[in-house]
Amino acid sequence: MPLTWTNTFKTGIPEIDEQHKELINSMNELLDALQRNDSPQVIQGILSRLSSCANLHFGYEETCMNRYRCPVAEKNKLLHAQFIKTFGEIRRELIMNGSSNTVAGRIDKELLDWFGQHIKGIDTQLKPCMDKA
Repeated sequence: MPLTWTNTFKTGIPEIDEQHKELINSMNELLDALQRNDSPQVIQGILSRLSSCANLHFGYEETCMNRYRCPVAEKNKLLHAQFIKTFGEIRRELIMNGSSNTVAGRIDKELLDWFGQHIKGIDTQLKPCMDKA
């Protein structure tokens, strides 16, 4: 099931909120492409874009958390590494086996659900650190 952006995901940092929206849209686009049985080339394009967006966003956010000495900076970095690992597993599964309900379920639970919880639980802690600086 797609993840819908709501105000509960707002961090109060416009650049990060925009990056989060882009990542959510890309993950939703991937689910849609799988449900439509789009070609492997289309799916690979979405996966590549999602990978680039995630790497850029995670790097930016980790730099901000370190700069503003956010107490969850290290946990955030570890959770990002977990996401990248899971995304890599899903990407390999798609390349080797193609689309399946199992892969779509993993994207829904292990990427979209994780991401929504991560934003609300970790990423929202950055703004108060910035405000103190």
